[in-house]
Amino acid sequence: MNYEEAEKQSLILTENLCNNILKNIPNLVIGGWAITAYCGNIRFTADIDVITLPLTTMPVKKAFNKDWITRKVFYGVQAENKKLGIQAHINTIAYIPDRSTKTRIMVPNEIFNNIKKEKVRGLYYKGFIEIPVCPFSYLLTLKAIPNRIKDDFDFALLMLNENYNRNEFINYLTKYAIKKHFIEKCKRLSNRAYFFSLSKTLITNYNFNIMQFNAINKELEKIKELI
Repeated sequence: MNYEEAEKQSLILTENLCNNILKNIPNLVIGGWAITAYCGNIRFTADIDVITLPLTTMPVKKAFNKDWITRKVFYGVQAENKKLGIQAHINTIAYIPDRSTKTRIMVPNEIFNNIKKEKVRGLYYKGFIEIPVCPFSYLLTLKAIPNRIKDDFDFALLMLNENYNRNEFINYLTKYAIKKHFIEKCKRLSNRAYFFSLSKTLITNYNFNIMQFNAINKELEKIKELI
């Protein structure tokens, strides 16, 4: 399966998952497709990552039909489409576990109030879908913790986005995550060589410039003063 076909199939499955299979369970897309919703078709992704209202593991598992193989896992439900082999990861518990930092980011019920749908398309596949997307500031918090290249890249992208709101981000970060891991991310992003290497390790059409590097790190310094 080439990149375009992988994106196409992933988008079709994501739309069906959110708008049909889980239509009776509040759900939000996180991960790569959520980044695409806010930042545009910038990097390749085929992952399907969704969070549902906490404590809905069994209703989610029962919602799938015979086209999927499902199993209960530590974060909720893993589902694999039988025909395509594409997996969906549905976080159904009260926190999102991050293996890279061995920590938890709590899932507040409030993010499921006033769910909004956004149009999304791939880097290679240009067909649009419309899916419920995680609120911006909480998505930024999810990207503020992990010690992984793609999350550092996504976090930097979101920091430059017009939806960025410092106070909202600080509120989510301090209430639902462990701040020391955010401080560690700030240190990584302040390293110029590392910062400019991010886009080179991913399948993306985007490159940061020196003005963006300076702007992001100036803003991160302000945030660290306030938390």
